[in-house]
Amino acid sequence: MGDRLEGSAPPPSPDEVTAAASSALSPSEAGWLVGGCLRDELLGLPVSDVDIIVDGAAEPFSRSLADRLDAAVFASSDAFGTWRLVLGDMHVDVAALRSPAAAPASGPSDPATRSARLEADLRLRDFTVDAIARPLGGGALVDPLSGRDDLAARRLRLCSSSALDDDPLRVVRLARLARGFDLVPNTAATVAARSAATGLAAVSGERLRDELSAVLSTGDPAAAFRDLAVWGALAMVLPELDGLRGVEQNPYHHLDAFEHTLEALTFVRGVVEQLGGSGHLMSPSDAGLPGVTPLVPVSWAVLLHDIGKPGARKVDDEGRVLFWHHDELGREMATAIAARLRMSNRFAAYLGTLIRQHLRLGFLAREQPITRRALARYRRDVSPWVFESVVVSLCDRLATRGEKTSPTSMARHYRVARSVWTAVSKAPVPQVLSGHEVMELLRLEPGIAVGQALDALDEEVEAGEIATAEEARAFLKDWWGGREDVGAESRTVHPGDD
Repeated sequence: MGDRLEGSAPPPSPDEVTAAASSALSPSEAGWLVGGCLRDELLGLPVSDVDIIVDGAAEPFSRSLADRLDAAVFASSDAFGTWRLVLGDMHVDVAALRSPAAAPASGPSDPATRSARLEADLRLRDFTVDAIARPLGGGALVDPLSGRDDLAARRLRLCSSSALDDDPLRVVRLARLARGFDLVPNTAATVAARSAATGLAAVSGERLRDELSAVLSTGDPAAAFRDLAVWGALAMVLPELDGLRGVEQNPYHHLDAFEHTLEALTFVRGVVEQLGGSGHLMSPSDAGLPGVTPLVPVSWAVLLHDIGKPGARKVDDEGRVLFWHHDELGREMATAIAARLRMSNRFAAYLGTLIRQHLRLGFLAREQPITRRALARYRRDVSPWVFESVVVSLCDRLATRGEKTSPTSMARHYRVARSVWTAVSKAPVPQVLSGHEVMELLRLEPGIAVGQALDALDEEVEAGEIATAEEARAFLKDWWGGREDVGAESRTVHPGDD
């Protein structure tokens, strides 16, 4: 499988997945829903992903289920032999029942043995609220560690004292579950998190990417990242973000760079809603980060927008704190993070553009009135993520409230942001001349100069200065003749960020 077209049909409901999974079992097998889907159901929350364990081999069951659901299926990168089915934005994770050392690893089991193996598997899990199971065909919940009582009491307890050492990624999950479901970790869990945090260095980039993205989808990701910092885990998974802690800023800021970033993160949902809603965001798949909720890609950009500040920080002779070029340095650092976390090239470009351009809207606010040419240049530099760039800029600005920041300037920034998003054309720039025609006109070989010429022409077309091929040819001849460095790589004017 793997060729399922996203959006070709609505994904099945969790109940439909459960029914298909029950029918995919062979007569000698048994299977259970387990973990997060039951936790969410017990909390009265919508179930978005499904976890299944089978008393049998996970791969043939997963492929059979994928055939029934027309889903893509692949082996996960985790250490537990999990298989993942992808149905649009829904994931179905399948794993074989883990056995105690004295029990057989697979094959038919009598009811008593199967029950013992299921309980042993649940005790090997991370948190008691996830150590709950129910047969795929329906029946009573299996809850050997009183996870339902912990949910009712809003407690977060480990299944065993070694749970986090067994899989250090669970340290990040601890923060996610605590802040995402308003659960309070007990002392044993937080002590274990501090001890196990160093083990995160050995966790694969793909697993960290997915878990950190899940943190960003919670209702309070800022608090979760603060927890990770306190436990020493953030320094292991995102040292660039952890490096913002204690970085003092100028009087335009009321917080250090780390707390400023976390506060900016709290504004994402509200800013998106005020600008018209998440329907204006590029879909996660188109942004290069499939399988996450709509706000996660832009939240990543907000989370990383200032990571270049520690490396760029300078104090001038008058004692002013400056962060010149931190946007460019941040772009380079984000590219390295994307590679480390096995993010797509598309999403690396997404992050790089939004971080590199996150100051631009603030400088547009000083250009009153804003010309059509300035809007065209802005769109060109942030395209195709115009809406996202406005969101990142506003979240950054709203989290900047130092003694030198006036309410008037903040209101102006917000007003300009809304007007820019309204004024920037959403339609593609009409192509007056093709790349081939430009090469023929200017006698160019394929290369950087052709792209520069097309960019310059697009700006004129969008600004309303050029509408016909004749006008385009005349403009390009003048533009090419006036260039001082023919064939040289173009340079974007970098506004000072002091």
